Amino acid sequence: MNLTTDQEAMLAGKKGWPLQIAMKMLAAVGRAQDAPELIPVTSAHLVIDGTALGKAGGDFLERLVVEGGRFVIPTSINAIAVDRTKPLKTAEEENQIRILEACEKMGALPSCSCNPFIQGIVPSFGEHVAWSESATAPYINSVLGARTNREGATAVASALTGLTPRYGMHLEENRRPNVLIRVETDLASVDQFSLLGALVGRLAAERIPTLEGLTRIPSIDDYVSFSAAYAIHSMSAIYHFSGITPEAKTLADAYSEPAPLPIIIDDDALDAERRKTANGKEGPVDVVSIGCPHASIEQLREAVEKIESSTNSPEIKVKFYIHTNRTTYDIAEAEGLISVLLDAGITVTADNCSVVSYDKLIKGVRLATNSTKMALFAKSVCNAEILFGSTQECIDAGLSGIWKG
Repeated sequence: MNLTTDQEAMLAGKKGWPLQIAMKMLAAVGRAQDAPELIPVTSAHLVIDGTALGKAGGDFLERLVVEGGRFVIPTSINAIAVDRTKPLKTAEEENQIRILEACEKMGALPSCSCNPFIQGIVPSFGEHVAWSESATAPYINSVLGARTNREGATAVASALTGLTPRYGMHLEENRRPNVLIRVETDLASVDQFSLLGALVGRLAAERIPTLEGLTRIPSIDDYVSFSAAYAIHSMSAIYHFSGITPEAKTLADAYSEPAPLPIIIDDDALDAERRKTANGKEGPVDVVSIGCPHASIEQLREAVEKIESSTNSPEIKVKFYIHTNRTTYDIAEAEGLISVLLDAGITVTADNCSVVSYDKLIKGVRLATNSTKMALFAKSVCNAEILFGSTQECIDAGLSGIWKG
């Protein structure tokens, strides 16, 4: 891999330990991926939840601070393992705050969200960035037309140097689709887009799909739900919606050769994916969880509207969580939404979510959710019995204590 004189100096340690360790990481990944060079990136997004990094991760980030490490590009932070405003924190939770503060000292924005797009953190078409968190990469590449690989610890290295290896999604030839999927079912809600994302990811595997046949332009919430589900089942970091997303204005625009014969997704296929996702039956509910990825202000407004219009008593009968980010929480609080949700018995969290939180679900819990990502996590981590449905079905289950399916 070709390095400039300045990059060679970083690698040799002539510009300090933080830049040296960052360049070692980037050079190792670049050589493993046969990248010809490093290219500039304009932003980074870091996964720093304490459940993954632990004390060792905190020690590493704090050493970067002490040694003079500073982020040279705008850098946002993914969801963390605890709400920053929690008054009494455990030792583990205090370690999470220590990790966050180290990143802030290096210049990071404490956005603390797996859905930073609803906070206005939106790369532009053609921008090269370095974002970790699996669900952000498909959204950035597909919906925005910016360029990022699915970064890990290398996102920290990119934040320190403003560089990333030129491979994968940073090369135009790696962004073209090679499988066509025709959607022959109407999609009306985020849970349906979540199911579609899971199914498309499963069908595409390592290939890049183009979808045709969507009857409406998805909302931001639809895209985010689709991208999160797609990311957990596909190795790819990009997809295309024909006539909608920026690199697939037409099928001819998307494919360099004639489009392949399509795979059909109809009502039956989507119902089959729902059955794969949900292994629970009708009956009592233990926990309801909405906001994976983090709920937008529109979703919080929808939840309040559905609670206020419900024929059930407006009092939650089970543990009910809605996860969002601090920015959205503050807006919702100013609109009076948070008080309605809290009065109904719903716990609204900011900064964290069940996927990365220190507060884990109990084994075998009966969990109602509208997110296939949350469903897969809960089944994998605590053998949860999943009850999957729309936001309305989740709220009805919370109000009645019963899942009706």
